[in-house]
Amino acid sequence: MGHLGNNRHGNKRHWNNGRKNGNDAGHKNNEGLPYREGKKEFFRPSTHLPQQVQADMLKDQETIREIKQKHPVCACCNNPIADLSTALADRNTGNPVHFDCVLNILNQSEKLHEGEKITYIGQGRFAVVSFPIPHDMRTFNIIRVIEWEPKYKTYPWREELTSAYSQVH
Repeated sequence: MGHLGNNRHGNKRHWNNGRKNGNDAGHKNNEGLPYREGKKEFFRPSTHLPQQVQADMLKDQETIREIKQKHPVCACCNNPIADLSTALADRNTGNPVHFDCVLNILNQSEKLHEGEKITYIGQGRFAVVSFPIPHDMRTFNIIRVIEWEPKYKTYPWREELTSAYSQVH
């Protein structure tokens, strides 16, 4: 068995992390299929699943693809939105807008001091942050939170997308 050296506890680390034959033999995910690390991929037909399950999964995948292929026009720049899942809602109309358009609007409207930047913090919110140690992006202070989207508001265009994802088996 190959060996990479000692870890910080003095224990030896092996290249296969204790797996038999250096592969994922015996390791299964929740569906009983072999576990695969890395990038998640769309479903591909397999002999492990019944044909009806495969057909349903392919149909779900196609539904998501159709929704994602709808390219509404951004209310800010009037260009198509290629990936609706990355869009935010316009503050006035609720229509989808590019994430980058919102960021540009905020960068123009917010007064930033030296060392401050605007960053997305999730759930339709941005924050003005400062970095006390230049070039160290791990340590920052939130100066103020900018509520771009109302917290509990739903939008029809987003509901269609999220309901398609939630119906996937």
